[in-house]
Amino acid sequence: MQLPIYFFGDNHFSINSLSNKEKIKKFEDFYHLIKNEKCSIVIMGDFFDYYFEYNNSKPDYFNEVFDLLKRIKESKIDIYFVAGNHDYWIGDYFKSFTKKTFLNDTEIQINNKSIYLTHGDGILSWDKSYRVLKKIIRSSIFIIIYSLIPKKYGNKIAEKISYKRKDSHKRDIKKLNKIHDELINFSKEKWSTGTDCVIMGHYHHDFSFTENGKELYILDDCSENSFNYLKFDGSGFIKEKI
Repeated sequence: MQLPIYFFGDNHFSINSLSNKEKIKKFEDFYHLIKNEKCSIVIMGDFFDYYFEYNNSKPDYFNEVFDLLKRIKESKIDIYFVAGNHDYWIGDYFKSFTKKTFLNDTEIQINNKSIYLTHGDGILSWDKSYRVLKKIIRSSIFIIIYSLIPKKYGNKIAEKISYKRKDSHKRDIKKLNKIHDELINFSKEKWSTGTDCVIMGHYHHDFSFTENGKELYILDDCSENSFNYLKFDGSGFIKEKI
């Protein structure tokens, strides 16, 4: 990957294009910040609130997002994508913008540092039923069946399951600490096998933990109010926002 590397995610661009206006503006501000760098960006999943390519044709409600991705690619910035729970069903059109797409957790090696990348869903011990559902909806059979649903009905389903931001865990310190404990333990398992750093999104808040030179970063989201990202310059990580 080209350095520096910028990690961000959880933009949740919606099929309702009007709700994307401020988020796209923030994304464009980020592009202008990095456009003169030969760098890499890693989108950490849930870039879209819902995404499905029918016969690998682009969803027309994301044209502004696609135009911006095209400009980023034309600026010689490499785009990498780690699938989230809202946008696992990407197709060839979206992949055409990326240098590489990861449908599952992956580990990258850069400057003698091993970095484990995961969207973050399905890790918590009480996510057992979700992990079963995740296997089902990511199966090739389910995707084929879903592709038979007319697009207009598929969009209605998307509206029903659309992401609604929930901040309750931010106010519930006990629950928040429990989440952090589990994610730290998950990271420690990765560290024990040689990983230096774990990066994830999904939880829509900022958190970091360091122990014996090993690191965990949970990325805050990219909303209409704030575009949060993590920058790796080859030696260390810096959390920044627009």
